Amino acid sequence: MDIDPRRSVESPVLNKVSGDFYSTRFVRIAGRFQLVKTYVESWVVDNPTVSITRCNARISGTVRYWKGTHPATAVDILVSWFQGAITGAVASFTAGGVAGRPYSCAYRSDSFRDMNLELDYCSSVDVEPKIPAYNSHAHNNRPADLSNRNITIESSYRDAGIAVTVDPVHTVIDDSAPGFASWSVGELHDAMETSFGKFNSGWPAWNMWGIQAGIFDSAGVGGIMFDAAAGFGGAGRGPDRQGFAVFRNHSWFTDLVANPTTQDEAWAMRHFLYTWVHEAGHAFNFLHAWDKARPDSLSWMNYDWKYDQRNGTDTFWGNFRFRFDDDELLHMRHGDRAAVIMGGDPWASGGHLESPAGAMTVSGPGSDIELTLSAKTHFDYMEPVFVEFRLRNTSDAPVLVDGRLDPRYGNTTVYVQKPNGSIVLHESVVCFYGLPEMIELGPAPGGESDGGDRYSQLVQLAFGVEGFAFDEPGQYLIRAVYSTDGIIQASNTLPLRVGFPVTREEDRFAPEFFTREVGLTLAFEGSMSPYLAKGLDALTEAAERFGGEPLGVKAATAVAQSVGDDFYRRRDEKMVKHHSADPQRALDLTDAGLASYQQTGGAASNLAYRGLVELRTELHAKADDSAAAKTEVETLVKDLGTRGANAAVVAQVKEMIPSTPAARSRRSSPGKPSKRPSDG
Repeated sequence: MDIDPRRSVESPVLNKVSGDFYSTRFVRIAGRFQLVKTYVESWVVDNPTVSITRCNARISGTVRYWKGTHPATAVDILVSWFQGAITGAVASFTAGGVAGRPYSCAYRSDSFRDMNLELDYCSSVDVEPKIPAYNSHAHNNRPADLSNRNITIESSYRDAGIAVTVDPVHTVIDDSAPGFASWSVGELHDAMETSFGKFNSGWPAWNMWGIQAGIFDSAGVGGIMFDAAAGFGGAGRGPDRQGFAVFRNHSWFTDLVANPTTQDEAWAMRHFLYTWVHEAGHAFNFLHAWDKARPDSLSWMNYDWKYDQRNGTDTFWGNFRFRFDDDELLHMRHGDRAAVIMGGDPWASGGHLESPAGAMTVSGPGSDIELTLSAKTHFDYMEPVFVEFRLRNTSDAPVLVDGRLDPRYGNTTVYVQKPNGSIVLHESVVCFYGLPEMIELGPAPGGESDGGDRYSQLVQLAFGVEGFAFDEPGQYLIRAVYSTDGIIQASNTLPLRVGFPVTREEDRFAPEFFTREVGLTLAFEGSMSPYLAKGLDALTEAAERFGGEPLGVKAATAVAQSVGDDFYRRRDEKMVKHHSADPQRALDLTDAGLASYQQTGGAASNLAYRGLVELRTELHAKADDSAAAKTEVETLVKDLGTRGANAAVVAQVKEMIPSTPAARSRRSSPGKPSKRPSDG
């Protein structure tokens, strides 16, 4: 019941009443009867009529169901109290003019939801402050009328109506293993499945797991919600929307101290709080504000720098009141239970996106930035779909852009029209929160371009939160919207066709390939987690069965990304090396793919060809074979020149040979990708 003020001025009354229906029955187990509850559906009443007397309150209104078709339904709720204490309530529903039996409800909590948060720490960052505690007046950039209060993870969610209980027992994971310098997505998910005490305890449930780690493979990422999967499966065997990580060694937290006394220290603590609350918010099925067509929302789920790009420097924190926006409060407090609860519906479902906002965005003429999607026109059945995202400067002056074009960074939103005509939002299974990676695009040339006016990335769209996006033969249409630094630019509409199985062997193999384990291994860009072992086995089989064909090449690359790098996982409270990099096996796996790209001409394969040579250059470096790396780079340079690649691209490719064997090792030097002008 959301009809009377709560304890904080930042906890608005939404004037709604909501509830969940359950089916209950008694079953006999081991000679004893016990009650079994099965969740059925959720409902809400908007703007109910409320009358209050000395000892009760009557609340009535029209019921709105979140899903399905129902007869017109009204509810009448009588809440009673005695000497200030609520004694219970009776709810009576009338559906289609027929009164149902009343429900007698006991008082349970003064919060809408109760959630348990389990926090674990890596030993390298098991230092104070372990959890954020920020005084709202500590930093001078704040709303003038902001109340002076101490804000924590618990109080932030308490204002939203959610009672968060942080488990007092913390597991400390020893991450001191030699060579272990940063975390991959696969290692984070594996650590959760190994460490989270409630991972499989009667899910879905109001349980969440957070880990404070040192640093991510991409050092610019400060927080990540890594636990999103399709359907019920998670990374091989469990629910999704349960786990997130905060990276304590990020540059944001350099000045972090338990009791800030300077503005820099206050900034660090404020961002520490923001990162924890933001990443935990994803587990409630919250997308970013701009993904919900609310880029100017003053919410935990927006980015301060994206808001400032639209509204002016320092305006986010100058107006932010440390709360979720009203639409998010509606979802969190009163939304369809399956769409809110951890381990329920997949991420991005039930979040007001069944009809994707922004799917019809069209950019008018005159923009200084052009976003173009390109790919080959036909993909074989089961072949993972990769699309080139290219930004180009069309003006006569240099333009700065954020070069993170992969949807997992939040700058691009991707829409896919399936063969049946439905349009879906394609959401990445991971969400990275980190620093912009600004790239300067040179002015548009008067004649031929050397490539400095454009920038490209090859983006994998094979697998998202809804599963495999291109798992049916037929015609697909893809559009993307780039939104950052005040720029909102829609792409062209890219058509592509997915072919039918050519052989009976392909058709029979498809059920083994279209699994969550395969999809997550692709999305994680390789993983040696035992929880994804079936996926790695299926990809290995695909690489062997389909050889130099496109499916075999991409499957072999995914296996090479897995076996070619070290993989660490928790064992007895300590991170240990579970798999040692096997660069020679990874090179052998990708030999056929390299030959295929070298023999296949045309600009459409340039980025994929270059990406494979970059991977193989790293592998040769690990195998201490710089001569082989040099030979492959020189061949790539020659081939790109023959295929008409821009001069800037050819010049940059020449610099790909590592100066030392470890220079390109993910473990030795995690960091940002270098600028990559368009290969076409």
